[in-house]
Amino acid sequence: MTDTDEIVNPNENLIIPDWINEKYFESVLAKDEPDHAKVLKFTTVAAIKPGENFTSTMLRNYIKLEMKDGSVKTKTYIFKTMLPDERGGNDITEFGLFPKEAKMYETYLPAFEALYKDAGWNIQLAPKCLLTEEREGDIHFIFEDLSVKQFRNVDRTEGLDMEHMTKSLQKLAEYHAASAVYEELHGPYPSDFNEGFVKPDVKKFHVDGFNLKEKAYKKAMLTWGMKDAEKYVKDFPTTDQYWAQCLSTLKLDPTEFHVLNHGDFWSSNLMTSYLPDGSLDQLILIDFQIVTWGSPAMDLLFFLTLSPAQDLRIKEFDHFVRIYWERLIECLKVLKLKKPLPKLRDLQNSINKKHHSFYAFFSILNHLPIILFPTDKDSNLHNMTAETEEGENLRLRLLANPAFANVMKDLYPFLYNRGILNFEDYDV
Repeated sequence: MTDTDEIVNPNENLIIPDWINEKYFESVLAKDEPDHAKVLKFTTVAAIKPGENFTSTMLRNYIKLEMKDGSVKTKTYIFKTMLPDERGGNDITEFGLFPKEAKMYETYLPAFEALYKDAGWNIQLAPKCLLTEEREGDIHFIFEDLSVKQFRNVDRTEGLDMEHMTKSLQKLAEYHAASAVYEELHGPYPSDFNEGFVKPDVKKFHVDGFNLKEKAYKKAMLTWGMKDAEKYVKDFPTTDQYWAQCLSTLKLDPTEFHVLNHGDFWSSNLMTSYLPDGSLDQLILIDFQIVTWGSPAMDLLFFLTLSPAQDLRIKEFDHFVRIYWERLIECLKVLKLKKPLPKLRDLQNSINKKHHSFYAFFSILNHLPIILFPTDKDSNLHNMTAETEEGENLRLRLLANPAFANVMKDLYPFLYNRGILNFEDYDV
């Protein structure tokens, strides 16, 4: 990018606050580009297409600079802020996502990378964060623009091939290993890190969301081409069973190996760069809003349900767990974890434990229909949860999408046969 005249806005419908301007970036430019003389042009556009992020407003800022030596340079930054209240921001605020993410970028992620540096490994886990700030009750971030280094998001609708799955699982293991060693060295994380998607005081959000989707979901199940589909509809959870499953995620087993889960680990929350021959070079993680202390089974179930390519999801399920575990052990050894190293059989057992099953069911109820839906200007949190005819029509479109049906006709029976969808296990 040499001139802001080349800018393309991937979401023309996004409303950009007018206070995100040249003046706001003065402190960042002073640190990041100390040799600039003045700003020639400032342009802000959406950073991503609709349907790629549902909890934040993501912007890309193009700043054309005149340098002190007379040359001209264009810098780009990623600006992340909270959703407006009327577009779903109120619900997101209840979850405390942005305060968590601020702690991650200010304290924990730099510390995790420092652990590797001290061990002689150069590992980048996340993008460089140039500013975190709270203003009038909202938290904002300014990040380096990874697209300048040729990083990009993969196509969420296609799923990840074996190369991308392997690299993703290895990077997840690197992050998890550092988080476990940091906790061993420094003690427990803040108490809000004990809750992720599920918090007891947001019962209304979960129950209302479930009730909103239940009717359309059951109707769609009969159209996916599953043998004995009526059996799966009959065994679909009641509202009470679903909420009991939600709450079960808060019960940690002290005998299990624990890490700081990413909490929302799927293909759009990682970015990749490539070598000239097209092979995968680097991969880093983004979006640390739902980090949760617990078994790595949480992240694994979520990721393995949502992100593999269709031909790999079931066939390689257990193999993917081994790929992750092998890198985890390698990293824990180099970081010198003092506790016993987790065994593969124990990790596999954790994935089937009932207090982790939420992460698979919530994935197919909430995330997967959206992930497999092509980019659409109406794909946003506000429309997905609207109790209107338009909202219901959008939900029906998501669940009737042939790409979603093609995945679910095999995935739902697979999870069901593993016991992950045995909702009677949660009856009191």
